[in-house]
Amino acid sequence: MTHPIVALWTHPRSISTAFERVMMEREDFNVLHEPFSYLYYVHKQGSAIDQEYIDPDHPTKYPDIKEHILSVGESQPVFFKDMCAHCYREVVGDDDFLDRLVNTFLIRHPDKAIPSFYAMNEKVTLDEIGYEQLNNVFEKVVDLNDKPPVVVDATDLEEDPEGIVKAYCDAIDIEFIPEALSWDSGHQKEWDIWEQWHTDAAKSCGIQKNMEKFEVTVENSDHLKSYYEYHMPFYEELYAHRIQSVGSS
Repeated sequence: MTHPIVALWTHPRSISTAFERVMMEREDFNVLHEPFSYLYYVHKQGSAIDQEYIDPDHPTKYPDIKEHILSVGESQPVFFKDMCAHCYREVVGDDDFLDRLVNTFLIRHPDKAIPSFYAMNEKVTLDEIGYEQLNNVFEKVVDLNDKPPVVVDATDLEEDPEGIVKAYCDAIDIEFIPEALSWDSGHQKEWDIWEQWHTDAAKSCGIQKNMEKFEVTVENSDHLKSYYEYHMPFYEELYAHRIQSVGSS
């Protein structure tokens, strides 16, 4: 028997870990945290991340990571979130894998996500910003399914967590569990490899409006402005398909 495999495709600094935390709190999905990061940072780049936190048993090649996800889906429902940039070339050409998934997408306005990424990594590349790959995978899924998949916008999610999560659950035909919108703060073992990136999520007790401010922004940096201008059209394409909140209590 096969079970649903829900993929949340996103770009960095999109509050996707907070969304993932909701799925963890449900307890009816096996949640896999960025499985393809091992392909991008371990298999392809080697020393780009702290070796201390790398799981030596985690697969690092695309076919093996894919097989791991599919095999888990044979025994229980799966939710994973990942960056399209981690596996773009592989996944955009893998129709069978995409067709097996319930593909969903999460976006955040570039004027928030880009400065947040730069604050964590000043060497961030244009490709790693991620909107272009995300939009291309979205279009691929549309071609496969003849209809747009679910898109969540982070601002909508922050402003109405209950209404947006309910709309998401309705759209992919899973039960909405309002109790999953709150949790005890704390680090999750699944986040070990990216612990320094998930401090806000670890401190949180639910999805809330992010008030972070950055010294370097798309307004005062020509470098970040060029990234913003390049990726903004891809964000706008995805934003046009975002789901709307359903009445929250």
